[in-house]
Amino acid sequence: MTDLDVIAAMRPEVPLPTSEELREARRRLEEAIMNEWNAPGLTVEGRRATPEASVHSRKARPLVRIALVGAAAAIATALAVLFIAPSAQIPGRTSDNGRVVINLAAARFLDRAAAAALSQSAITPLPNQYVYSETEGPDGTFTETWLSVDGASPGLSRSTGDASGAGGTNLSGCTIAQAETKGCFPEAGYFPDMPNDPNEILAYLNKIGVVDTGNQTYDSMPGWEDNDVAKAVMYLMQTSYLLPTQQAALYSLMAQTPGFQIVPDMKDAIGRTGVGIEWNFEGGTGVIIFDPATYSYLGARTWQGAPTAGGPYDGAALVKVAIVGSAGATP
Repeated sequence: MTDLDVIAAMRPEVPLPTSEELREARRRLEEAIMNEWNAPGLTVEGRRATPEASVHSRKARPLVRIALVGAAAAIATALAVLFIAPSAQIPGRTSDNGRVVINLAAARFLDRAAAAALSQSAITPLPNQYVYSETEGPDGTFTETWLSVDGASPGLSRSTGDASGAGGTNLSGCTIAQAETKGCFPEAGYFPDMPNDPNEILAYLNKIGVVDTGNQTYDSMPGWEDNDVAKAVMYLMQTSYLLPTQQAALYSLMAQTPGFQIVPDMKDAIGRTGVGIEWNFEGGTGVIIFDPATYSYLGARTWQGAPTAGGPYDGAALVKVAIVGSAGATP
């Protein structure tokens, strides 16, 4: 465990300190430094202490250093709030002179989720098969989706209480190659070419049109990049079959994207309690929920404005993902 792990565990989410609080923390840090600097046996510019001073201070100096370490750790925690804590303007986002930075607790959790994903076994779907997914909304509505593995064949979507009837709604096919060349949204259930490297996956998602983080038009919109990344994760996890390495890359991408914060004891649409990774964007709040033990994806929720306990929200819980032989078939 590193010092940053300890800080994140001790103070994962705290309010942004005032200038006065930071000023006092700096004063205590300077005072602790000066106390050790002036301790017996310690001299300027690294020169050895006199023999007399060293004899008297040899046993005392480790205690001084230990005390300083304890004080410095506490002070560092207070100062680290500047880089970890939510901003007063945009909850869940932190900034240093306008530069948004990473929430360490959220990043550590997402790193664990990525490691857990890698422990899963992988399969290779056939092009003529379909990816079946089932989700449930907060009102009890079930939605079933079938996407052809390669996107070449039309898909199907069916919801309970849907006006389209028991037959559901046909989804136009769009392969990954067509998404790149024709600009249609990919309706494929499997992305064999999706990179396993989190440093490359964002460029890939931009290329096939799942995200649009390179559009400078949105640069001035608060929370645009983390909102775009989170929506991509939500869509892919709830409609596609992702290889374990691809899931891990997506979670690592989230860990590297500023603006996410951790929220414990978050319930999904069907009441399962998990750990939420929350973000804020212009006009609302969203959260992706993970199982606290297995780190598996449970679902997502979004609110207009700030989330309220028991308040109305959109989003759905993921019930099942499977590979089936045809649109309309169930596992």
